[in-house]
Amino acid sequence: MSLPYLLDATEGPRILQGAMVLHHLLALLSVVGLHALSSPLPFLPRPYYLTGELAADAGFDPAGLVLSPLLGDAKKLGDPEKVRRSLMWMREAEVKHARLAMLAAAGWPLAEIWHGGLSNVMSLPYLLDATEGRAPSVLNGGLGPEAGFLALAFLAAAAIELKTLDQVHGLTATGKTMARDGSGVVIKSYVPGDCNFDPLKLHDFYGWQMPPMVEMRARTDESYRLEWVRFNQKQMQAAELRNGRLAMLAITGFAFQEFVYKVPVVDQTPLFFTPLTTVLFGQPNLLG
Repeated sequence: MSLPYLLDATEGPRILQGAMVLHHLLALLSVVGLHALSSPLPFLPRPYYLTGELAADAGFDPAGLVLSPLLGDAKKLGDPEKVRRSLMWMREAEVKHARLAMLAAAGWPLAEIWHGGLSNVMSLPYLLDATEGRAPSVLNGGLGPEAGFLALAFLAAAAIELKTLDQVHGLTATGKTMARDGSGVVIKSYVPGDCNFDPLKLHDFYGWQMPPMVEMRARTDESYRLEWVRFNQKQMQAAELRNGRLAMLAITGFAFQEFVYKVPVVDQTPLFFTPLTTVLFGQPNLLG
């Protein structure tokens, strides 16, 4: 979806002409970028099933993972609906792994930094002796004692997967409908990873404050308002995925770095994990 025209050059006052020209140029660049999708790898063609429709679609799938469930069945490989279903399934998996990785990328170093201080404050045993101060992982053998917790986490994840199985397959009804309170038209939609959990309303964060001219038009043009909502929600989805992809690389790096060097990751790169108060004022880390 291309960037919508947010201002109408025939309606705005002269003082906004410069801003409108800039906006139209950005919109034009967005349209050109959408129709001139290229491969991020110059020596490989862009996969035909990555059309830019999904958020954060960079056209990157050199291993053909989207098609891997269909390999060995020429009929399925030639069925656009089967290919799309596989694509949506893979996107679903990517979103969920991205969210887990973001939690892990934050929790891993915090466990190494805070565990000693918290165990002292709460008079509990220090549990990282077996791993020499490293966060427990598969590679350092520290997950054995946590088998019970891991089993519960697996059951919880399985329950969520089963509950959203139809949504993964794209069977959820979507489209315009009236709000439950009758306040107006809303979009009933489903995007990969939608677990109907957004207590802070972050999905609409980018579009919550409309520019004055956009707000004026949105009040009289419902389709325009919905287009604005969709565009900004897609931007938030893209932000989540990009941060999640970075987190997946980070958590993998944490595990292999500690496996190779046998040193906690917070000690390998202390600059990134030193409290700001210590850097600026020499204050000690109370939880370290």
